[in-house]
Formats: sequence, C-alpha cells, structure tokens
Amino acid sequence: MKVREAKPTAGFFGELGELYRQSLKPKDIVWNLYVARPLAAFSLLFLRRSPVTPNQLSFLGLFVFFGVGATLLTWRGPWGFFVAALILQLSYVFDCADGQLARLKGQTSSVGAYLDFLIDEVKALLLVGSCAARLWLEGGDVRWLEVGIGGVALVSVATSLTTFVRREEFAGHAIEPGTDTAGPTLPTGFVRRAVWLVIKTMKLIVHYPSWITFVAIAGLTIPGFDPTLGFLVPFLIIYLLYAGRTALGVFVRLAKPSFYSRP
Repeated sequence: MKVREAKPTAGFFGELGELYRQSLKPKDIVWNLYVARPLAAFSLLFLRRSPVTPNQLSFLGLFVFFGVGATLLTWRGPWGFFVAALILQLSYVFDCADGQLARLKGQTSSVGAYLDFLIDEVKALLLVGSCAARLWLEGGDVRWLEVGIGGVALVSVATSLTTFVRREEFAGHAIEPGTDTAGPTLPTGFVRRAVWLVIKTMKLIVHYPSWITFVAIAGLTIPGFDPTLGFLVPFLIIYLLYAGRTALGVFVRLAKPSFYSRP
C-alpha cells in the first residue's frame, strides 16, 4: 500500500507540517492538536517508510506506560511525580502516533480503534492503582490501598458501561471508540448548555494527559501541594460521576416495563 508523501520541496519544517496535516483526525482536542500530535508527527518522518505498524506503536506506548507506574512507586517526592508525568507524555505521543501512522499509510481499522480503547483503559487502571499505592507508601495510611482497590473497580465499571452504551443494540447505531457523543457545537437552551459544558469538562479531566503535567509542575512550585493527591482525587470523582450518570441512564431506560413492548 502506497504511503502518502509530503511535498519534497517544502524543507524539513514544511515536510513535518505536511505530515502533521495529512495524519490529523477530523475532530480533536486542543492538547492533541497543539502538543501531542505535532510531537507524534515528528516520529512519522522516520516511521512512514518503515515496516513498523500502527498496532506495534500502540503496544509500545503501553510498554512505556509501565515506566509511569514504576516511577510512581519507586521515586518519592514531587520530582518523582514530574518524571512520571513526562514518561506518561512520551507514552501518549506513541498513542497519538499509532493513529496518525494508520491514517498516513491507509491502515485504519475498527479493530485498531478498539485496541486503542483497550490500551487506554489498561493505562487508566495502572495509573489509578499506582497513584493510590504511592500515597500509601509516602504516608503509611493503609486506607489509600482501599481507595486504590475501589478506584480500579470504579474504572473497570465505567469502562464496561461505556462499552455497553456504545453497542449498536443499545445506542441504535454503531459508536466506535473516539467518537464524540456530546455533540459538536454548543446546544441551545440554558439547561442543555450547562449539561454540555459539564460533560465536556468531565471528558477533559478523564483525558489526563491534557493536565497531569500541570499538576506535576504545581507539585514542584507550590509548597505543600501533593501532586499525586491533586491528580487522583478529581480523576476518581469524575469517574464516579460518569459511572453514576451512565448507570442511571441504563437503569431508567431498561427498567421501564415499556422497554419490552418495543417492536
């Protein structure tokens, strides 16, 4: 399969910019557009003509992410969290590069999208467990281990709910991972706008690569601020709200007697 080539006369930065534009998703978040995907596009300069596949990059990103957990568990203090955040960003660059390489080489697939979803959730489980264990190791409070167990269970439940409500049998149409279900534009009406804004904010917090580095920097610059705590608490709160909202929606829809009278 022929790989789309960047313009040969554009120069290094022009070629890099062309690769970036060719490999973008139709819609993306700000962090990806201006931070992660430009870095991933740089890797495409070397990967586009190589035998490396998008799925191999996905697995590489997961392998690098194990370094996040190892750093959180072995390097105490704010510098340890900062280094872990940098390793996390490296892992996320590979996570972006896999999709960009797939679009560039014409190797996109539904299976690849679901693999990304699977790996993202494995990363979330590792991150929650590692942060909770780190808080226990730093303070000796065994209750953080209980928070870790509960947090891992919460992320697992939320992931299962997401998979369920995106099934065609429930949603009425197929929704692949990565699809924005909150609507592309600001809706009309105060209540709808408020709900839309809350969902967007929740999605931003769930997308931890967008803000975890800022938490790590705060840990280095703000006396007494614990970056692990500053990350884990809002992250789990948002997951709890999402799981509760989604579970309630499933219950309200499926528990109605009228559900069985549908054609």
